[in-house]
Amino acid sequence: MEQELRKQAVERYLKGESPKSIYNDLNRSKNWFFKWLKRYQSGETNWYEDKSRAPLKRPKAISDADRKRIIETRLHLESQKYAQTGPSAIKWELTKAGCQLPSDSTIKRVLRQEGLIKKNAIRPQRGRVSLFQGSLRHKQHPSGRSRRPALHQGRWQILFL
Repeated sequence: MEQELRKQAVERYLKGESPKSIYNDLNRSKNWFFKWLKRYQSGETNWYEDKSRAPLKRPKAISDADRKRIIETRLHLESQKYAQTGPSAIKWELTKAGCQLPSDSTIKRVLRQEGLIKKNAIRPQRGRVSLFQGSLRHKQHPSGRSRRPALHQGRWQILFL
């Protein structure tokens, strides 16, 4: 649909219609019209198609050799009984071997992309725990007074009323 509008705008211009009437009729901006006219005049065969906005090169991207080295080091560390296997340990091992590598976050990203990050089965991470559970709010104290949380001197405490 959009490509057809681009072709139509240029065809109307080539027939002699004014640019202002063309982009006003199509509800487009002046910049939009002249962008596609310029692309048409460049002589490209597919001038009406969108071009990718992605960068052509990624100069800070990690090389395949470094990626492979990170993975191999991780697998080597996992094979040892009590070795640490995190990004810092991998970076330490590679530094000992004389390799210059990127930051811990880059190593962690490579490990995540390769599916080598595992959740801790011994101590699983817990979600956010409420400071006061619902059952605590309405509990009765043996003296008959209710317990409720209150802010006292900058910290939460349970006060007996």
